[in-house]
Amino acid sequence: MAQIFTVTCPACRGSFPVHPELWQARYDLLCPFCGAMFPQEESPLIVTGSGEKRPGSAYKGEAAPSPERDPSATAESM
Repeated sequence: MAQIFTVTCPACRGSFPVHPELWQARYDLLCPFCGAMFPQEESPLIVTGSGEKRPGSAYKGEAAPSPERDPSATAESM
């Protein structure tokens, strides 16, 4: 039986399962909660099928910025 990965969306922080075949094919992931598409590496937390927890390669202590968001747009600048 295939061991499912669980990833965390960098945009909304929702976590969802990913089948190993999709993971190995390196497809971009689609968050079922907010609709954000992102490369696997941008997930702030990846839980392997064996239960190992590890940050994605883009993780630097907070969620990677979403390409759809303008990082310069803040509440102060509006």
